[in-house]
Amino acid sequence: MDVSEYMPMFLAEAREHLQELNLAVVRIEETPDDQETVNEIFRIAHSMKGMSATMGFARMAALTHRMEDVFELLRQRTGGLPRDAIDVLLECLDVLEEQVGKIEQTGAEDLAPAALIERLQSLVRERTPEQKHHRKGGPVGWVERIPPEVVAERAGGRRIVHVEVALGDECSMPSVRAFMVLNALGEQGSVLASFPAVDKVDAFDGGVVEAWLAAEADDDAVHAAATNVADVAAATVDELSDEDFGAEPAVEGEGEAVAAAPAAKAERGTGAAPRGKATTTSVRVDAARLDQLMHFMGELVVHRTHVESLAGQADVPGLSQAMADLSRASQSLQSMVMQVRMIPVEAVFLRFPRLVRDLSGKLGKQVELKLVGQDTELDRTVVDALGDPLVHLVRNALDHGLEPAADREVAGKPATATLEISAKHMGGNVVISVRDDGRGIDPAKVAAKAVERGLLTPEQADSVDQARAAELLFTAGFSTAETTSDISGRGVGMDAVRTTIRELGGDVGFISEMGVGTTAQIRLPLTLAIMAALLIEIDGDPFAVPLERVERTIRLEDHTVRSAAGSRMLVMRDDVFPLLDGGETLGRGRASDGEHAVIVTSGERSMALAVNKLIGQRELVTRPLPPDVSDSAAVSGGAVLSSGDIALIVDCDALHPSAGLAAA
Repeated sequence: MDVSEYMPMFLAEAREHLQELNLAVVRIEETPDDQETVNEIFRIAHSMKGMSATMGFARMAALTHRMEDVFELLRQRTGGLPRDAIDVLLECLDVLEEQVGKIEQTGAEDLAPAALIERLQSLVRERTPEQKHHRKGGPVGWVERIPPEVVAERAGGRRIVHVEVALGDECSMPSVRAFMVLNALGEQGSVLASFPAVDKVDAFDGGVVEAWLAAEADDDAVHAAATNVADVAAATVDELSDEDFGAEPAVEGEGEAVAAAPAAKAERGTGAAPRGKATTTSVRVDAARLDQLMHFMGELVVHRTHVESLAGQADVPGLSQAMADLSRASQSLQSMVMQVRMIPVEAVFLRFPRLVRDLSGKLGKQVELKLVGQDTELDRTVVDALGDPLVHLVRNALDHGLEPAADREVAGKPATATLEISAKHMGGNVVISVRDDGRGIDPAKVAAKAVERGLLTPEQADSVDQARAAELLFTAGFSTAETTSDISGRGVGMDAVRTTIRELGGDVGFISEMGVGTTAQIRLPLTLAIMAALLIEIDGDPFAVPLERVERTIRLEDHTVRSAAGSRMLVMRDDVFPLLDGGETLGRGRASDGEHAVIVTSGERSMALAVNKLIGQRELVTRPLPPDVSDSAAVSGGAVLSSGDIALIVDCDALHPSAGLAAA
């Protein structure tokens, strides 16, 4: 069977499964008795193995199967797994993740699993005959248990049968066949519990379907209903007796006696069988199609604006109302398309439990990680680019911010440090924070390092406060580490973080207090595709200023402009701002006679940009610019206007006081 057409789906789902397994393994190390997580581990591992085998990647499937044997220890013993076992499992996940990357590049696996399999086998002792009796699932790899929903129904005196249906090796659509099997069984009685669960059937890719049925028909009828489904190779129907519902024997762990794992194949799922048509709650769509959809939506916005301007000049009865209806419908469509592109920031957050676990162990620090606001949504493009900057900030907090347990106790803090990564909506932005309760930024230490590296003079170092010290950390090549390591100390990272975030239209900074902790705060736009902007004109050419950066607009003749140190300053009642010439600042190469000024937020301060004309607020579809254009002026992109002209988007963070108007 040719499975090449399923390769993109396999790669996407394999990455999702591996990320979920990483998270679940770290979670079970912290809370070994979390039965829900144990069940989740078995479900994901089994799906991963089935997918690999179906695609013909036998060595990946073999490694995952051996990992299942180690996972089964979680059911056989209390206290979870020792750290060395967790380390081996995480190493296996790293190898599998590497293999997924190689398969994407070459189409073939390049794995020699023997050494890892041997290490996995060394963690698992031979099962006793009694344990083998209770391990019924074969390749499925779980200990047989009766779900509590079935036990409850049995108490009512109903006849319960257990049905196990094996799909054929050539079955190319296991999720569809699983749905058909459950639907057929549902016609023979009430399905009390099943694997896959009804709400999980769309993701099913295994070879065995199980169900517990409060049967109204006899065993032969149930068997016939199951085997009549296409691609079913075999089926067994067993009526459960009173003995099956009795207490199960304890399973002896390695050197300790423990009770049998509690209840219920929760990972197999529960719920009644479907009786109508299958419903799909989500559809996997290629990202390129979403980008194309966004492109066409942008074109529609441009054309709508053009038609609105033409309609305003025409005197046609009913045209105004028709345009209002068209605008309302297109705006609703635009909002829906934008929502389709939004994904939870959880896609980035899921990598951090593993990262914190590994780094805190390497650094010898005790760290509790808190993730807040994981369901906060961001544009897919932003989320894709957010991972590396956040990793830098987390590593920086673990290495530089948090103290070892002994130092924390001396300072009167709990031995276990807290690292919190949070996300929340704030206006038209998303704010992502990495907060630690560590030692905080020491201005004196930062200033001394800056002097040592020639960034400051000794006289300037004396005036470095907390805010200035935080800014110095973003200087290229700057590091407060005494020695370099594979974690930090090479002077790369913070400047790259700021560069990446600003390329996304956002900004990043530190807020710190000595002895209390540090918060790194990233502010990002919700989307990069369509932005609200103030349209301005400089020397006859249109420019756009992101609306979120605009504080206010003024007429220059209504305010005082003074000269200071060769540059002009706009003097207002509440503040003084550097006044930048729009023509020189935005690459026009000459000064322009500005009639208006736009006060914009630029980095840590505000500045005034002199412009010829204020056109008004517009929704613009952004486009990237060639590097030679964006590097030569303070612009970050472009947008096509309804007139066909191109408006350059002002990069507010690139504005600098040195571009101010020359003194008269």
